[in-house]
Amino acid sequence: MSKKISVAGLTLGDPFSLTSRSGVNYNVFSRLRNKCELVDVFDLDLSGLSKVTSALVNFSFSRQRWGNKLHQNPWAFDVRTRMAARKLRHLQADIDVIYQDGAMFMPGYQPEIPFVSYHDSNVLLSVQGGRYAHGVHYKGEKLKKTIAQEKMVYEKAAYIFAMSDWLKESLIDDFSIPEEKIKTIYAGTNLKAVDFEKTYDGRTILFIGKNFERKGGYVLLEAFKHVKKEIKDSRLIIIGSDIKIDEDGVEVKGLVFDKNEIEKYLKQSSIFVLPSLFEPFGIVFAEAFTFKNPCIGTNICAMPEIIEQGKGGFLVPPNDAKALSEKMIMLLKDKNLSKEMGDYGFSKAKNMFTWDIVVEKMLHHCSQII
Repeated sequence: MSKKISVAGLTLGDPFSLTSRSGVNYNVFSRLRNKCELVDVFDLDLSGLSKVTSALVNFSFSRQRWGNKLHQNPWAFDVRTRMAARKLRHLQADIDVIYQDGAMFMPGYQPEIPFVSYHDSNVLLSVQGGRYAHGVHYKGEKLKKTIAQEKMVYEKAAYIFAMSDWLKESLIDDFSIPEEKIKTIYAGTNLKAVDFEKTYDGRTILFIGKNFERKGGYVLLEAFKHVKKEIKDSRLIIIGSDIKIDEDGVEVKGLVFDKNEIEKYLKQSSIFVLPSLFEPFGIVFAEAFTFKNPCIGTNICAMPEIIEQGKGGFLVPPNDAKALSEKMIMLLKDKNLSKEMGDYGFSKAKNMFTWDIVVEKMLHHCSQII
């Protein structure tokens, strides 16, 4: 590209925080800053009076549901859209394209400035995920309006960047968006794939996830009981969930913020298991791949695209502890199979799931619309 693309960014949360949006914000915007002219990035999260008002308008006795409704609702969409319009209007620079993360606001739409958006899921997929899904916890007219607002974002965007074909198919089937507007570019990992000689000890299972129930943690605990009977010295390490468990072989590490500590467990484990009941994308599987772990997930959402049945690991039905235990036992007993799948996953992570590759794809498509 002879001239760097000039970009303005819109997102929710601190755009340069490693914890914002599971690292998506930091990884995308830091690379945009290096690869193009990033004029400015605006955080459209509600604060002050607008946040209090949204909390009152969407009150729920369930703390989790209240938090989700506070974050995503039609009223908040309109407030964020007005906020975006004000901020973009006062920019003292020419902009080639507006990049926004998600569909929880519009960029104060101006036809002369194209915008693109990046997504891991949508409102209808969240509804299908039921109580395990992020975000939508209301029905009726409010839900209809949220669907209409999202559809407007998709229709007006020059390109929609999807993290998976699972999402792409929903945008086509559920929102009637033309296929040529949707580009599946996947997502990157927060860890770097560095080649090493992995030792499979045949006993260590790793789970990483904050929402223990949604991530299938209790299904895994049930399956591990069967594994323990077959492989006496097997152990299950749980990271991210601070739950109380008194089971032989189960080690709960709770929340681990030290990246080096997480990498240590990924390196030492033989297999990575996350039998999620709903998973918009699942970057953690790709991160497990960077340390040559064969993965076991469920055969729903985007997980089949990441793992690929029989290649990077195995897929089992949700809530099927028996099938899960069988696959764990198979991998723990067969180190050659574990190595074969681990090597496949490592290669896939290195060649597909990196933020440099993802952002390069974004910029390539942006250059087509300027």
